[in-house]
Amino acid sequence: MEQTDLFGTEKISKILFRLAPPVMLAQLIQALYNIVDSFFVGKYSDSGLTALSIIYPMQLLMIAFAVGTGVGINTVMAAKLGTGNRKEADEYAGVGTPLAVTLWFLFAVACYLILPFYARVSTESEAVIRDVITYGRIVCVFSFGLFLESIWTKVLQSNGNMKTPMIAQIIGAVTNIILDPLLIFGLFGLPEMGIAGAAIATVAGQVVAALVVMKKGFHKSPKTDVYPHHIATIFRMGVPNILMQSTYTFYILGLNLILATFCDQAVTALGLYYKWQTFFYIPLGAMQTCIVPIISYNYAARNIDRCKKTLSDSVIFGLVLMAVGTLCFLFLPEQMLRVFTKDEQVIAIGMIGFRFVGISFLPMVTSQIFPVFFQAVGASLKSSALTILRTVVLFVPLGYLFSRLGLDRFWLTFPVTEVVTSTIGILFYRQFLQKDYVSEAKPLRADDGDVVALKPSKPGVIITIAREHGSSGKQIGKLVAQKLGIPFYYKEMVALAAHESGLDREFISDIHKNAPDALHDLYLSSQAVQRAIKAQALIIRKIAANGSCVIVGRAADYVLRNHKNVIRVFIHAPLEYRIGRVMEVYGDTSDEARRNIRRSDKARASYYRHISGKRWGNVRNYELVIDSSVGVEKSAETVLDYVSSMTGADEPTIDVFACGRDQSVQEE
Repeated sequence: MEQTDLFGTEKISKILFRLAPPVMLAQLIQALYNIVDSFFVGKYSDSGLTALSIIYPMQLLMIAFAVGTGVGINTVMAAKLGTGNRKEADEYAGVGTPLAVTLWFLFAVACYLILPFYARVSTESEAVIRDVITYGRIVCVFSFGLFLESIWTKVLQSNGNMKTPMIAQIIGAVTNIILDPLLIFGLFGLPEMGIAGAAIATVAGQVVAALVVMKKGFHKSPKTDVYPHHIATIFRMGVPNILMQSTYTFYILGLNLILATFCDQAVTALGLYYKWQTFFYIPLGAMQTCIVPIISYNYAARNIDRCKKTLSDSVIFGLVLMAVGTLCFLFLPEQMLRVFTKDEQVIAIGMIGFRFVGISFLPMVTSQIFPVFFQAVGASLKSSALTILRTVVLFVPLGYLFSRLGLDRFWLTFPVTEVVTSTIGILFYRQFLQKDYVSEAKPLRADDGDVVALKPSKPGVIITIAREHGSSGKQIGKLVAQKLGIPFYYKEMVALAAHESGLDREFISDIHKNAPDALHDLYLSSQAVQRAIKAQALIIRKIAANGSCVIVGRAADYVLRNHKNVIRVFIHAPLEYRIGRVMEVYGDTSDEARRNIRRSDKARASYYRHISGKRWGNVRNYELVIDSSVGVEKSAETVLDYVSSMTGADEPTIDVFACGRDQSVQEE
């Protein structure tokens, strides 16, 4: 059974049990780095354990930059590969390595300089300050392995290689585990290095992991002239992920600073909570990862009932799994704390804290799954809002307020934050269910009522038309097709893409306009939308291979950039003309027309930029640019005249560009 069939028909519980174990293993391996360091450092010194808690937010920030940049590269490469552009995909992979080295260098310098100040703000203990600086400078300054491994892993994953990154993570974690006791305690004749040994073991594991993925993940650097454009595109796609991950850095840092006003032991207790939370969170984290492709697939196929079933099953499984953590935190807090420390004050503070935060595990299930659900259906604003609400709006302000009531009351921050976030998530979900697309959705055959076969054609020119909203581009294209006697594709492309992929027609039709401007790139990066984009690109190429035709919209000019016999047309018009046309066609008021034009053009520009990395409407991307305010008939005649001049005949032929016109789309 193919994976797509699996997502669409198999029992949800079976899918989750099939997909979750390898993801859980990967997340466990990642968690081992920090947990193992804490275990051995805790056996060596109490000050070192506090230092690890203080440096933890810095490590999270470093990971956010490394992984977020990798996500940007992965997203762009997936889009390029989806539209058949292997050359540019490899270029982005090649840019990744120098970019990783540059980011590492900048981060290393910044950390080296800021760490003494950061340490003194976080604690008054000179022993802890020394350990923070020692561990932090080694882990941050020598983090090049982490940056390179993150980039190369995402390059491999964009090409469908999941095995090699998994092997790399395992080998890296094993390296760290072996070196930790050897270097911390000075076993087998090695020097006793204490917390510095733990740091060296960590970076060694990262370097080893990087070396494993290097062979397949490293790509030759492209020409330097593409770097500015490619780096800008990578960060445009990666910054939302970086910002989302960075929120965790700042809320943990904020909580650390609040607890530091009481004592270092309170900071240590919080750090130990996160060690154990990471361990118990692994099944929930795996659930988050696994439900994304299932929900994304079924949402795009308009199978909303199956989306809801996936959500409910994942919440039930999550509650069952996290209940184990709740019981451990409620009834075994002392035993859990003594795994890492013998400091009685840390244990006394932690026992109270663990019982409070243990209560938060159950509402945490919904507070964490709802953002993932909304991400999977392309509701980027809701997903981001829940994440920011939890990590920025609630955690630190509530932590400060509850801390004013005493250290014991501070721990109420956790259950209250999770309950409030879950409540808002439920409200968002109810709003989502009321959307027309959702409430009226029924699983439909992709080809119901629509043409799902390519129209008869003949060899000849392919005319692609991109247009501003209200410029009559569709009408012009239709008239050109009629006069040339060749097929016209507009809505027909959607029907064909739906039939090819099994996705819903309405979903495909709306992918270029469904997200708020600020989060449009994040929306377009979602799995459901990426699947629709790939389906459209495939159909556009099939249409072009079928013969001469006119294609309107859907970035067809870029998708067919390497196809012979393509004339790329861009239709524009003065704003007032377009306002008048929109008012005439759609019955909008002047203000409504103006808003709709602005919104539609922004969405089309974002879509084109996401697909191509180029600026929509740039005249250098087209052979013919027409001001349609002269009228539909005259604009169509201009296109026909251009076709005739290129063919030298009344009808286009296969040899239209035999003269050797450059087929490449120029860079901005």
